[in-house]
Amino acid sequence: MKEFLDTQWAVIEAAPLVFIFGLVVFGAAAYGVSRWYHRGIIETLRERLTCKDERLDAYRDRLDLAPVRGSEFSKLSDKELQSAALRFVDNLRDWNASRNAAESLRQQQQWAALTRATDETHKKRLWDAHTADITATSMQRNSEYDAKFKVRAIVLRDELLIRVKHPDPTSIAHRMYDHPNSPVGMAMVADDLERLARLLS
Repeated sequence: MKEFLDTQWAVIEAAPLVFIFGLVVFGAAAYGVSRWYHRGIIETLRERLTCKDERLDAYRDRLDLAPVRGSEFSKLSDKELQSAALRFVDNLRDWNASRNAAESLRQQQQWAALTRATDETHKKRLWDAHTADITATSMQRNSEYDAKFKVRAIVLRDELLIRVKHPDPTSIAHRMYDHPNSPVGMAMVADDLERLARLLS
């Protein structure tokens, strides 16, 4: 630049306004090109981030996790979230207790029939039916939990963990939400959600 000014100084002195005008025009053109170029880069990056967010939402949906941009519970106040969580806990416990009562009664009837049986062949048939019923009942309960409670429980847990002041990230109950696999595990999910909800107070 210095060499250019040294060699062209006479021309610049003879027509300073033309030089300044040319400099301004050149600077404006360079700024326009730079802005256009960087705007294109910014738009491309925004599109990539949007696509990544959409893919991440899809992956989190497959994993039954809350979407990146928040869940239905993210718009609630702490008080509203606490009420929603406690209502969910009551529903889960009521359902779990109802299933426990029905299954216990049926299995007691099956066991009574088994103890009354005297023929070994008949006793074995009753025993096989009893064990098959226990397996089928467990699978059915797990399927019902998945359909009625699993996703909502996980979304509630994630929202509560964002807000509570002293969450316990090492709690084993947090890992039970996906597959509690037993009445005890489902009760642990309800207890954990209630504990987190109470921490909002």
